Amino acid sequence: MRKLLSFLLLTTVLITACDDGDIITVELTFGDELKLCGDENSTNYVLYNIKNDPYESLTLLFPVSESGTIFNPETNGEEKSLIINGSNKKFNYRTYDGDPEGELICQDIPGSTVNIINDYPAESGAQAKFTSTFVDDDNDGIPSELEDLNANGNLEDDDSDGDGIPNYIDEDDDNDNVPTINENPDVNDDGNIDDAQDTDNDGTPDYLDTDDDGDGTLTRNEDENLDTNPRNDISANNIARYLDSAIADEFVQNTFIENNYKRTVSVKVEVLNANLDILNTDKIEFGTYTRVIDLVSE
Repeated sequence: MRKLLSFLLLTTVLITACDDGDIITVELTFGDELKLCGDENSTNYVLYNIKNDPYESLTLLFPVSESGTIFNPETNGEEKSLIINGSNKKFNYRTYDGDPEGELICQDIPGSTVNIINDYPAESGAQAKFTSTFVDDDNDGIPSELEDLNANGNLEDDDSDGDGIPNYIDEDDDNDNVPTINENPDVNDDGNIDDAQDTDNDGTPDYLDTDDDGDGTLTRNEDENLDTNPRNDISANNIARYLDSAIADEFVQNTFIENNYKRTVSVKVEVLNANLDILNTDKIEFGTYTRVIDLVSE
């Protein structure tokens, strides 16, 4: 989605400068999505936004050592601020004679085919404000809001298998070593789990049923080769043992599969009191950087 940078109540920003009698008009129109240079092993991070008609950029440089938990917040809605100082914390608006992304931005050794035409740094004292929010999801085919089984608005207290991992971040909601996504919770892929697969027709869908075929042997214990994957143990009837009610041999399995889930972090960045020579403004809505983190339940 495209949006205009919001400078107070302006929807289109036209900047004029008259130092030498000429009028310079600049329309700052950038997308909302920010990109990132650097990682936790770098000296600095650079968040940036580029447009190509004409070639312009907004960049924010700051030390990795001072970033704290911006990109992996400990609490939802966590806020952090950094003060622009013109040295290791910088915010710049620049124009170019070509695409700077592959030549200048993120490059330790700049290319030689693109040049900076204008460079307007924010004055020292401006403030970069970060607001970090996140959404966790186990990618099990069930929307998180449908895993609020008691409908109290709190996803943390819904734990069907009692393993200490709430359903919305539990890849295996019934702890039978068959991931929920593989137990067809949404058969038609239509967002409705009322018709979830129920192999033994006992009223409990497979993804919440510890004995999927109703043969009296736990699904987890129909793992003949004991590799924590009941899906690859095939009966004489050429179907998985845990789905074959005619086969009830037990192979005790006390090891559970590792639980992985994803966290999508959105970092909204605003630059406050940015004085750029050609513009003085209370707030620039710089954009939002999104990062997906793979996590493992402890």
